[in-house]
Amino acid sequence: MTKNQKYETKMKARGLKKITLWIPTESQVELKSIAEFCCDNKDYIPFMVRSLTTGKMRKGV
Repeated sequence: MTKNQKYETKMKARGLKKITLWIPTESQVELKSIAEFCCDNKDYIPFMVRSLTTGKMRKGV
């Protein structure tokens, strides 16, 4: 078993799933932070987003 396979097995055992997403470059840091927070705090989910232009909040789909 390779080092990567061991890592992925460990993450699956934690109840996590590996996915691939295409995201805007400008949102990379924020989305990574949200994902890490949700992995560490499984009773939380992403719910709203904020427009950088208007500052208005909007519910996610």
